[in-house]
Amino acid sequence: MKLKLPDGPFKAYLFDCDGTIADSMPLHYRAWKQALGEWNCDFEEKLFYDWGGMPVVEIISTLNERHGLQMPVESVARRKEELYFELLPQLQVIPEVLQHIEAEHTKIPFAVVSGSTRESVTVSLVALNL
Repeated sequence: MKLKLPDGPFKAYLFDCDGTIADSMPLHYRAWKQALGEWNCDFEEKLFYDWGGMPVVEIISTLNERHGLQMPVESVARRKEELYFELLPQLQVIPEVLQHIEAEHTKIPFAVVSGSTRESVTVSLVALNL
């Protein structure tokens, strides 16, 4: 599949990390399921994708409200990230995006933007040798 970009000249590229550069969303979902499962909190896959881009602490707080739970937000967030980091050896790049990055590298400025933590983005990019 060819990466389709809008027409026009660009002065820079901004890439989202999760789901754009890195095919990390399935790994994030697995980490969420395990971390929340430790608190008997269900998190349906559709809802996970609907909430894509929502900060981790906001997801936990919202799930607490929805399910009448009192999960400790910061410790569940840390646990979810730990579980994601354990899954990193399985992380794959989105091939079409990598091809574009390689083709345009040094020709135009790039930046990675994300709703994830800086640490999560950094470890993902390092795992992908980017």
